[in-house]
Amino acid sequence: MPVRDLGAHQVFRHQVYAQRDTGALRLDLYLPPRAGVATPLVVYVHGGGWDAGVRTLDADPSAPESLAAQRLLKRGYAVATVDYRLTGVARSPAQFVDVADAVRWLQENSSRWGIDRNRVGLWGASAGGHLVAQLGAVAGDPAKPGGGLTGVRAVVDWFGPSDLSAEAQHEHPQLQDYARRAITGLLGCMPVDCPDVADAASPGRNISGDEPPFLIQQGTADSLVPLDQSLDFAAALRSRGVTAEMHPYQGLDHGFGKGPQTALIVDTLDAFVRTHV
Repeated sequence: MPVRDLGAHQVFRHQVYAQRDTGALRLDLYLPPRAGVATPLVVYVHGGGWDAGVRTLDADPSAPESLAAQRLLKRGYAVATVDYRLTGVARSPAQFVDVADAVRWLQENSSRWGIDRNRVGLWGASAGGHLVAQLGAVAGDPAKPGGGLTGVRAVVDWFGPSDLSAEAQHEHPQLQDYARRAITGLLGCMPVDCPDVADAASPGRNISGDEPPFLIQQGTADSLVPLDQSLDFAAALRSRGVTAEMHPYQGLDHGFGKGPQTALIVDTLDAFVRTHV
């Protein structure tokens, strides 16, 4: 019997898309009420500092990510939410590889659900925003971990860090505690001690001009990810001829929260995805 969540007609839960030494990686796939033979797909990647978080969107239906997913489903998009290995069991670039493998698995099985494998959007929040931004950045380079994804038409980055480099840490000394905990957990080292590793995991240092269109949304009062990272990232994409929209939201902190601007954030995401996917 179909399960009705987030306005979806059907939900296919706990789909195993990969097996790792640390266990199975799974995803949930929500299909819209009127899924067709070529339903476009948006893949959502959760945040949590790369060391926490879960893929479910059902816990709080009023959260911005849940509202955005509901909106996309009503517009006729399939939405998948994916696991990836957290830093307690694996370091970068494992997370990029996992999300890319989830996308490829969905594309390989697209006929099972009527998904259009060539109309895919990537969307992530915080650490998830960083992961999808990196996959967008390396889309044109299959030699890089997670690189070479095909069929990706758009990337939506919600307040994800785009520069994990030593230089970025020096520019924002107030974030040293965050860097020491979260970024070191991801990289396995402080950026100053492994600059090549840090650069390889920084979307802003991997762009080539082959990227799909980007929408970046972030609060101006973000206390974890410096706003200028998103501004600089968008500018760097544009300088290489990539479509990149940067939408700062006055006074909002990391995670956006709930309030009158939530509808604007959700509607902007929806409009961007409809334009490009």
